[in-house]
This record gives sequence, C-alpha cells and structure tokens, in this order.
Amino acid sequence: MDGAKGGVNRSLLWMLSVSICGTILLIGLLAAAASFWFAFEEARDLQDGELREIAWLISPGDARLSSQGGFAQVDEPESRIWVLKTSKLATGVVTPDLSLTVPGGLSGGLHTIDSHGEAWRIYVRTVRAEDGLAVAQRTSARDEIARDSALRTLIPLLSVIPILILLAGFLIRILLRKVQQLSAEVDSKGDTDLAPLATEGVPSEILPFVSSTNRLLGRLQSAIAQQRQFVADAAHELRSPVAAMTLQLENALMSVETDPEVILARLAPLGASVTRVRSLVEQLLLLAECEAGPPTVSLSIDAKAVVIDVLGEIFPFADSKDIDLGLDVGEALTIRGDEPNFRALIRNAIDNAVLYTPPGGKVDVRLYREGNAAVFEVEDSGPGIPEGELPRVFDSFYRVVGSRQPGSGLGLAIIRSAAARLRGQVSLHTITSDGKTGLRFVYTQALAND
Repeated sequence: MDGAKGGVNRSLLWMLSVSICGTILLIGLLAAAASFWFAFEEARDLQDGELREIAWLISPGDARLSSQGGFAQVDEPESRIWVLKTSKLATGVVTPDLSLTVPGGLSGGLHTIDSHGEAWRIYVRTVRAEDGLAVAQRTSARDEIARDSALRTLIPLLSVIPILILLAGFLIRILLRKVQQLSAEVDSKGDTDLAPLATEGVPSEILPFVSSTNRLLGRLQSAIAQQRQFVADAAHELRSPVAAMTLQLENALMSVETDPEVILARLAPLGASVTRVRSLVEQLLLLAECEAGPPTVSLSIDAKAVVIDVLGEIFPFADSKDIDLGLDVGEALTIRGDEPNFRALIRNAIDNAVLYTPPGGKVDVRLYREGNAAVFEVEDSGPGIPEGELPRVFDSFYRVVGSRQPGSGLGLAIIRSAAARLRGQVSLHTITSDGKTGLRFVYTQALAND
C-alpha cells in the first residue's frame, strides 16, 4: 500500500506500452526527419540537373539570346528559370526584369550567388573561351518545390506511426494476458492451497518466475508441514508429563495421611514432573527462538569466555554424576554472530555429553584455532550413536533407540538451528578406542576479520 502511494509500483503493461510505443514514436520521427532530409536533397539535385539540361539543350545562337540578352524559360515570376548569354570580358549580365545580375568571370558549373538581396542557383556552361550560357533560378523557389516534394514522402511514414503504436499496445495487452491470468490464479488461492502453478502455455520468459514461485510454494509447504509436525510432537511430549502430574496430584489429594513426610513423599514425583515440563518448555522456547529467522545483529563474540562460562554452569551437574569434565582452551578466539545462539549451542553440546555419559565417565571440552576458523569439540565416553542414526539425531524430538535418559530430543535440534544462524558447521562422529565407545561433537566457525 505504501509503495502504491509513493508511486513505486507501476504496471508492467504501462511500462511496456510507454517504452515500446515511445520507441516507435521516437524512431518514426527520426526516420521521418531523415526521409525528409534525403528527399529534400534529392529534389535539389534534380533541380540542379534540370538547370544543367536546359543549359545544354539551348544553342548559343538562339535568337532570343541575341535579341534580348536572355529569356525566361518559365513565366511565373517566383519560379522563373532565366537563360542568359555570358561573356568573360563583360563585368556582368542583367536579366530583362533587372531581378538578377550575373557577375562576369564565373567558371563553368554550379554556383550559388546573392543578387539584390536574393539567393540564386546558377549553372554556367562555357561555349567558347570568352562566351557561355548561364541558367539561373531563385533558391527560395527551388527550396519551396523541394520542400513540398519532401513533405509528400512523409505522408505514408507519418500515417503508419499511430497505426504501429495502436497495434503495439493491442499486442502487448494480448501477450500479457497470461501474466494477468497467473496473478488471478495466485490471488484465488486459499491460505492452505500451496499447490504449484500450472506451467502449461506459460511463455518461456515468464517460466523461470513461475518455476521460482512453485519452488517457493514447495518450501512453504515443507516448512508448514514441519511446523505442524513440530506442534504435534510438542503436544505429544507435553501430554505424558502433564498426564503424570495430574495423576500424581490426584493421588496426593486422595491421601488421608496427615504425616507431612508421607505427603511430601507423595508430592515428590509431582515436583520431578514439574521440573521436566519446565525444562521441556524452556527448550521448546529456545528452539523456537533459534528458528525465528536470521539474526538481527552480528557482534564480536569472545568464544573462549563463553565456553568457560557455560562450563562453569554445567560443572555442578557433571560433578553430581561423578563425571570428569575437562577443559582445554588456548588462545582467545573471536567470532561474529549472536551471542545467545552461540551460548545455546555450547550449553546443549556439553549438556548432552554429560547427560548421556554414564557415572564415572569422562567429557573433554576443547576450543582451538585451525587455520582461519575456531573449532569447538566435545568428546565423551558415553555409548555413542550408531552410524545409521547420526543424520537423524538433529531432528526435533528424535531419541536414539534404547536410550534411557530423560532427554527431550531437542538439544541437537537447537544446536543445528543455532549453527545455521551463526553460519557455522556442526558434525557428530562415533569414536572407538581401546574397546570403548564414545561420541565426538565438532563445531567450526570462521574467525572474525576485524
């Protein structure tokens, strides 16, 4: 709406009509001007040829020349063609009506002279060494005749220009009808109708746009399907702990015990269920935030400081499971991105390793530089993940078959979304050493170029 008010959005039909019809008009006018000029020059050349012909058709001994000194070939005053006998010995020759004085000494050929304030075109024919003939005509009369002749050549060209403009506008409307049909088809689609547009009969120039639109509709359909699946999975994950909480609360309310210790014992499972639901909701909110779109800010992040800080937060949990949580960091490394996303990635990577490593196990965290990139690794002594399931563990709510840990299946999904927003790469590798299994998590991101 704002674009329409500001005059930014213009009709393709209008732009094509103006550009094509304007081009036709401009080229037509240029062609008309060129045609006029060529026709005008050609008419003047013909008039010069006419003067030359007259000069060679009249004999120097013509009685009219000897008796009057010259005569008019045409009677109309403005368009008279004078034929005069010249002599190089004379200072000049004057026409009987005194309108033209031809100076003496003119060489043979065409000349343009000024006489009594008027321009004349003269052809001089040398008959003998001293004598000759001069055929003259006013330039104004010649130009008027040439101009009239040239203007007549413009009538067909100037008549066809408006016809071409009307025809071009008509053809543009017909050819753009398919675009209007596609627009109407898109407008008629409902909120849930993401079926691709038909490509049959679409012009080849518009086909790439239609194909891009269909690919966009396909991505939207896939994204909506994923969101629906996510909501369904989230509802399923929440249903079980909520049902358990409801049952535990009913059991506590039905108890006739008055001993506080007994009541607390009955309410303890309810507290654990509440904690699990809260953790699940927090992870759902975090995943939704990570998938909300590209980061709005890109700031410098001290990767070493973030890793140390997150490790300190998780250390009590690792200590409670008797897990050896080690840290190996070297120089300070600076990356660019959104710090909450990087912190969420680090936390979930370490948290997953501690969660799935059995008591008495070991988790090593490393941060180091490799070329122009920062590499963050978490290696644990847990059960690992079968190679066939590695690509699927990044899906939301997916859990490895046989895992007995109370995880939500969202940790690696959060990591994947955060890594995409940070423009980094993440991978998982099952490791085997001395008959023992484990898992290595690797995240790589380019260092900041400040």
